[in-house]
Amino acid sequence: MTAQYPYALSFDLYRALLDRDHSRMVELAPSALTAQIPACPGWTGEDLIRHTAMVYLHKAESIRTAAKPAGTWPPAELAQLEPVHALQQCYARLMDQFDTHAPEDPAFTWMKDDQSVGFWIRRLAHETSIHRYDLESALGIAEPIDPDLAVDGIDEVLTVMLVRSKPDDAATGSTVTLRSAGLAWTVTINSAVVTLERQVSDRADAQVSGKPTEMLLWLWGRGPFPEGAHPSDAANELRHRLATAT
Repeated sequence: MTAQYPYALSFDLYRALLDRDHSRMVELAPSALTAQIPACPGWTGEDLIRHTAMVYLHKAESIRTAAKPAGTWPPAELAQLEPVHALQQCYARLMDQFDTHAPEDPAFTWMKDDQSVGFWIRRLAHETSIHRYDLESALGIAEPIDPDLAVDGIDEVLTVMLVRSKPDDAATGSTVTLRSAGLAWTVTINSAVVTLERQVSDRADAQVSGKPTEMLLWLWGRGPFPEGAHPSDAANELRHRLATAT
């Protein structure tokens, strides 16, 4: 992981939070297989569990080979496993890779300037926290995301996920400043690219402030607009652009 992630947690903490949220998913999975996932229309708990298992396996291979996994994904044999078993087995393979590599070791990622195992430790801690929340939401028992992880998650979804958003000819060039936990991010939404500065802009078309978990869940399309913030066309455009990347 590189210095471009100033709010990053320690790798030990990422892994502890990842393990906690994965264990919670395993605990809830048997009772959530047929439940509808509110944030993913058409998906059941089983779909979410199989998706998460596939992500774990894909990233384990991205680390093991330090190259983009070849072939068809997910592998056909993964569908033959019972969903909870698939989740556990793929997680075990991911942990094998985390345990046998240092965070600075090479791994394939979509970030040109961060081809490291540490990238996936961070990314999968966030991926699992969101999907743990999804599974709990399906059962009506959603718990907040760890506040420190949520702060880093705001930065991660903007710097790691938003860069993958599809070009949009309808983009207006709007600028949005987000504030949470005493930190700020200013996003400018252009047609081809989205740019980010970790600071407040006096020229922002919209200001959105909120608690870390509220802000993160809104950015991920898992929650309403942060309490006390004022909806705007610019903020809605940011959320729409993120939806093409997440």
